[in-house]
Amino acid sequence: MDWDWLIVGGGLHGGFIADALLRANPAIAMTIVDPAEPLAAWCRRADACGMVYLRSSNAHHLGARANSLRRFAARQGFDATHELGYYRRPSRLLFESHARATLRSPPRRLAAFARHIQPHEGGWCLTTAAGDSLTARHVVLATGPGQPYRPPGLAAAEHVFDLGFALGPPGRRTAIVGGGITGAQLALQAIDNGHSICWVTRTPPRSADFDSEPRYAGRLGMAPFLAAPISTRTQLLRDARRPGTLPPDILARITAALSSGRLTWQCANVADFHEGQLRYRDGRLLHVERVILATGFEPIPDRQSLIGRCIEGLGLATDTDGHVVINDRLEAAPGLHITGRPASLELGPMAGNVKGARMAGQRLAALAG
Repeated sequence: MDWDWLIVGGGLHGGFIADALLRANPAIAMTIVDPAEPLAAWCRRADACGMVYLRSSNAHHLGARANSLRRFAARQGFDATHELGYYRRPSRLLFESHARATLRSPPRRLAAFARHIQPHEGGWCLTTAAGDSLTARHVVLATGPGQPYRPPGLAAAEHVFDLGFALGPPGRRTAIVGGGITGAQLALQAIDNGHSICWVTRTPPRSADFDSEPRYAGRLGMAPFLAAPISTRTQLLRDARRPGTLPPDILARITAALSSGRLTWQCANVADFHEGQLRYRDGRLLHVERVILATGFEPIPDRQSLIGRCIEGLGLATDTDGHVVINDRLEAAPGLHITGRPASLELGPMAGNVKGARMAGQRLAALAG
């Protein structure tokens, strides 16, 4: 084998997992396979939607210790404006500064796009888009979220998470479709930049501190989930998640923007967009020149993605929501480990978040140690 561990994806999850593995066993041979620089995809998406503060608490970060972010903030002179609310949610600037400092000495990185994975002599062989082959005893798929989700009838609309998306200069009447935190942040950023925006959501704005039940962040909350059979965990995940909700500060800003008339809002289910008309399922029409989707990511892995090809080619089991069936070692097959949202059946509803990266890193570090 060329390597003990290959980490496919060098973002928040891959970077934290690599660091956790090396802390557990500095002697292991490991490399990260990713064509982009660390945090590149995270920063691109945060820039696109205008994120200012993270939704998670200051206990969720990429440091080794629970108080790493607080200690870093004190040492580097970040004042109280970089922590928001009861949960002291970190500013994006603080979080990213800490992440870069934590990962400033990353393991070896191979700037390549992973194309295919197949079993090889008790381990795995990874083939890159350039045709190079790497073998390893363990491969971790930390490839981040899937493709941007486009509702039926809006397949041609631009999405805030598309590569190359730019809000651009004002001038066109625009509809932003999506009632979650991404859509709300994008709408606020757009009106601050002078755009004429109608925010379209399926339900009225609702407040929730986090995007899932906070009890799943701890061992006591996760214990009943892990004790449940796999067949019932899919519904538990649905019940725990809170899509289309806003943290209190974003809801307050949205409410103020609506009250002042700077932002308009319509509650509707969108049917399609054609020739300047956004049509709702109840027959109403909204005349706009541009539609931007802020509807999150596809829950089912795309068949052409690396994880999608693994699911199909290796016959990996999944549930109806696109989660991969894995064991407590996060293995979908011996030595093939899954992280991120596809690992939700083992890591719970926070699997795709920063907290999920920490949980995955702890599990895999136990193996490396």
